[in-house]
Amino acid sequence: MHQKMAETLVNTRIRYLASHDQAYCTVGDLAEYWQVSRKQIYKQIEAGTLPAIRLGPRLFRIPTEKAREFEERARLAPSHG
Repeated sequence: MHQKMAETLVNTRIRYLASHDQAYCTVGDLAEYWQVSRKQIYKQIEAGTLPAIRLGPRLFRIPTEKAREFEERARLAPSHG
């Protein structure tokens, strides 16, 4: 299952999270989309405020639906440009 998940994430840059069609997001994709550092995303995962699936020591996938919920709670403004 993890291999299939990884295969679907190749080149899945987020343009608009509300209509993102992939089931999972990467830490890097969300950091770029929200214009924050990857470290900030990891902090949210470690704090439990952004649910994620751990695939390795520092390899996570965030369910897109959970990222949308987090965005709504945090009222984060997406990057468009």
